[in-house]
Amino acid sequence: MKTMMMMLALAFSFVSGCSGAGDTAQRVFADMSANMREMSAILTSVTDEASARAALPKIDAVRAKMRDCARRARGVPRSDAATEQALNAAMLAVQRDVMPAIAAAKQRLAAQPELMAIIAPALQGMENDL
Repeated sequence: MKTMMMMLALAFSFVSGCSGAGDTAQRVFADMSANMREMSAILTSVTDEASARAALPKIDAVRAKMRDCARRARGVPRSDAATEQALNAAMLAVQRDVMPAIAAAKQRLAAQPELMAIIAPALQGMENDL
């Protein structure tokens, strides 16, 4: 959970503190939040060896979308104070709603080493996606 919170905070710092043109901070943050929710659903869905193996391409796809969000965020103009405040509130909501589900899924999977062995390589280095 600590890693995922760090990723979300890093994503927010990209979205709120970069200059450039293109996407809005809100759009990139919404996409990143959706990616985090999707990752939560994927990890929650892993209950046996078959579902763990089925989760691998899904994890890879979400990670690719996270990397794309990070790339897009680098081009987002710096937000005004009101937008930053709104994004802070949204980030707290994601931390409150999504992060506990991800942490619970990871804790459950950690108690099942045969499943964790299957998905751990797909999760390795995820903090670098942002």
